[in-house]
Amino acid sequence: MGRSRLWLRHVIAVAICLLAGEATSAQMAGSTVLIAARVASFLQPGLDGQVTAAIIYQPGDAGSEREARAIERALGGGLAVGSITLRPRRVAATALGELAGARVAFVTTGTDYREIAAATAPRSILTISGDPACTRAAQCVVTISATSRVQITVSRAAAKAAKLKFSSAFLMLIKEI
Repeated sequence: MGRSRLWLRHVIAVAICLLAGEATSAQMAGSTVLIAARVASFLQPGLDGQVTAAIIYQPGDAGSEREARAIERALGGGLAVGSITLRPRRVAATALGELAGARVAFVTTGTDYREIAAATAPRSILTISGDPACTRAAQCVVTISATSRVQITVSRAAAKAAKLKFSSAFLMLIKEI
């Protein structure tokens, strides 16, 4: 078993333990943000160094703003995973032109997924959400959900639209739709 694959299994196992006491919802919790950062490290060609991670939220939507704050707290001043450090930057869903330079985007609930996909796919931005509906609709590339266990789902259509590819070891461990 490759080191990356083994590491991902350990991360998922730890996340399951951490999430056992958390309420289940489509919102991303701190531990799911760590898994999302690791997912970004499986992109091919790989990301390296400082990576801007946009946090797309809907101004005026309390749930979206709360989720954005939680993601921002989890990323802190920069979350280092592997060879990348994710640096958070909030981007209002009403100002998607501010995505310039972002390589990863956390998509909060309460936003217009279709509009976000139209803005992120041409820029090859990896979109990550906690809402499975976003990936099922091929509007987000990755969904990380945690109910009784952690489930990482990748939308082939959204990944293709964004011209994003993942390592084969990663694809063997996740669900593709």
